[in-house]
Amino acid sequence: MAIQNFLTEQINTVFDDCSSIKLYNDGKVKTFEKGSLEFEKIIQLWQITVNSGYEMPAFGVSIHELTMQSLQSGTHIEFVFDKLNYHNEMPFDSLLLSLQPNQYGYQLIRHYDDKYQGRCLYVNTTEINNDLYDYISSIINEKN
Repeated sequence: MAIQNFLTEQINTVFDDCSSIKLYNDGKVKTFEKGSLEFEKIIQLWQITVNSGYEMPAFGVSIHELTMQSLQSGTHIEFVFDKLNYHNEMPFDSLLLSLQPNQYGYQLIRHYDDKYQGRCLYVNTTEINNDLYDYISSIINEKN
């Protein structure tokens, strides 16, 4: 359990350094900078969502072309960082995830060297919390 908590804390702490958030909805992108109301609320809801979670081995591997294609439909969040980060010796300058209702976990796709390519990270949650999904949906509907 201690190792599990350490890994969760380690990946969760990286979000403190997030500088902007991009929301993708059916290929359209909206960016929110740190300090904006939307940014702060998304970070808060994300932390609540994964607070009860834990990191799991990720079986997913991102292929850049397929990830770019998937951004053309559905809802995705990208946490963008000003500096290069590492987790489990894997570099990234942003983390992208698909967002759907009733999720029990999130595959975090690493962006590095101008590509969404390579091994992913995975955070499993112990309970469903749709607050993040509902808030993102309200932003998308309000801003379109």
